[in-house]
Amino acid sequence: MLLALAARALLWMPPPGSPAGVEERLQLRLVPRGPLPEAPPAPAPALPPAREDPAATGPAVAARPAAPEAPAGGRPALYDAEGRVVLPPGTVAAAPVPGNDGTARLDRPNPVDYRGTRFEDDWVSDGDAADVAAQAIGRGQRRIAQLLMGKDIQHAEARRPPGVAFNPARHERPSDLGSEATGDAWRAAPVASEPAPGLDGRASRSLREQVAALEREHGRCPRGRMEKLMEPVREALARLQSVEYAMAKGADPVRARHQLPSTADAAWDQGRRALWHARQQLQDCRG
Repeated sequence: MLLALAARALLWMPPPGSPAGVEERLQLRLVPRGPLPEAPPAPAPALPPAREDPAATGPAVAARPAAPEAPAGGRPALYDAEGRVVLPPGTVAAAPVPGNDGTARLDRPNPVDYRGTRFEDDWVSDGDAADVAAQAIGRGQRRIAQLLMGKDIQHAEARRPPGVAFNPARHERPSDLGSEATGDAWRAAPVASEPAPGLDGRASRSLREQVAALEREHGRCPRGRMEKLMEPVREALARLQSVEYAMAKGADPVRARHQLPSTADAAWDQGRRALWHARQQLQDCRG
């Protein structure tokens, strides 16, 4: 039975008795109606006698527009010429037309009546208890700093070390300058400190040229002895090249401003003093 009902619903044969090929349609008929009866006018509400007001007879009352007259059809008008609802005279004062009082017609009032408070500058976020405690500690530290140093606080900024003359003969502890036994006697070389000539490759190139000139001048010296004296020079050269590589590939701005120039200056001084010491030690085999 279910299969039969489903087959009939799918095939949908027209009901018996209806002519074949005729579709049943909904017909809409309009029935004319006669004229509506006129409603009797509502009686005006009784108003208390108004006291005579000298100001009421001024130009404001004279400028009030009168209610429009009923049209010829006999039915009273619902709106006046300006689009306002027509009210019986004396019931409600005429409301001002939007836009005539200085406000725009399309402006809408702000639904959120926001008013700033004095807590806006102090409150940072509504985190958990740890965040609130950290905010309170930070505000307390700022108040203490302003109380001690004023509102215009200049934060500490790192700077490069000043230039200091280097004279090994006047060093307070000569043992800090190294010795031949420890292999760092080049520290006592009388070479003044100076900044690196440039971090764009000029400093390392200058050291390599000086190393090549030293090797040419002392070609008769044993290679092992030469390499032993060149170890601090090559170490300083490697440090200098690493600084130049970092500057060329985009180092951190703070590190590039303070740390890398100081490292390059120290490597530049080490390389020049090691070259001076090697030249003095190789005087006996100069070619």
